[in-house]
Amino acid sequence: RVLQLDRNGYYGGDGASLNLTNLFEKFQAGEAPSNLGANRDYNVDLIPKFIMACGNLTKMLLHTKVTRYLDFKSIAGSYVYNGGKILKVPATPQEA
Repeated sequence: RVLQLDRNGYYGGDGASLNLTNLFEKFQAGEAPSNLGANRDYNVDLIPKFIMACGNLTKMLLHTKVTRYLDFKSIAGSYVYNGGKILKVPATPQEA
């Protein structure tokens, strides 16, 4: 048996993935606005993990058929929190 004690209301520590409610609580930003949609629609990684589409890890996951348990999704954008603001990371020369 394992007893997990964590002072946070979520599991994962510094590498956790937070839903909308946990995210707003962590950064003491009050209540999540209702216009953002359902809480379960969000899963924000505190330490994002990216897998390159043509990389060796992707090939290995496909070969071992682990992909039956995974969902792949292309990202629409990448953002950083800096100086109290959320900023979009440029992905094309036009955005830079």
